[in-house]
Amino acid sequence: MTGLPPQYRERATPAGRLPAFPWDSLAGAKARAAAHPDGMIDLSIGTPVDDVFESARAGLAATSAVPGYPQTAGTPELRAAIAGAMERRHGVAGLSAERGVLPVVGTKESIAWLPFLLGVGEGHTVVIPELSYPTYEVGARMAGARVVRADSLTQLGPSRPTLMYVNSPGNPSGRVLGVDHLRKVVSWARERGVIVVSDECYLGLDWELEAPSILDPRVCDGDFTGLLAMHSLSKAANLASYRAGWLCGDESLVQDLLALRRHAGLMVPGPIQSAMVASLDDDHSVDV
Repeated sequence: MTGLPPQYRERATPAGRLPAFPWDSLAGAKARAAAHPDGMIDLSIGTPVDDVFESARAGLAATSAVPGYPQTAGTPELRAAIAGAMERRHGVAGLSAERGVLPVVGTKESIAWLPFLLGVGEGHTVVIPELSYPTYEVGARMAGARVVRADSLTQLGPSRPTLMYVNSPGNPSGRVLGVDHLRKVVSWARERGVIVVSDECYLGLDWELEAPSILDPRVCDGDFTGLLAMHSLSKAANLASYRAGWLCGDESLVQDLLALRRHAGLMVPGPIQSAMVASLDDDHSVDV
């Protein structure tokens, strides 16, 4: 807002609540590293470099000539593919393809807008991991909420936050939360009416330890109340450029988010939805 005349600057905007853009803050460190005689190893952004699988590319091409607007809710085929993949790959049974899943334009935008769309705002608290993806904090601040960093429930004491993020396998720590840990989180949250959002974008990349979903029946006993899982094909299927993700879980929360996202025009492009179906149906693409 600094470029506007003084009479416009009195209007507060959410931009003033935000920290510096994370990758902008690394500019000095990157310049120093680039000056090293052997060059720089840039680990600032975890972006896939392998080719997009042919199945996804074929799915993209199959609907590339369709001119109409896509559905915010996703096609029936996409919703069924998401529910099917969640059950086959992650053991999540009972997920409603009709009411319990929602495609998003990559999980970054959905995380950024999620607190606001869930009614979180001034006077509310959002809990995020101590070391975490920056957009958790950004989304909370955009909504006007207070941010608390905590990795254990004991750190929170008797507090009753509105929203809590968990992330397993963790970015950037790689920490994996087991069934017992997640069960405690779910029980604690339900006693206090806290919505738990589990960022599971790396769930398919567990090698040494099993990484269960928050929606795994061993974690939640098949009850998705107050729980949302967020998934992405960016890393698991090399589709970062496609912006292909989804959230799933509590049907009432998913349907509220759908209603708001329809008004806002937050819809996954039709050809991308088709590519997602092809990728989700191709389990080989995540097993290689």
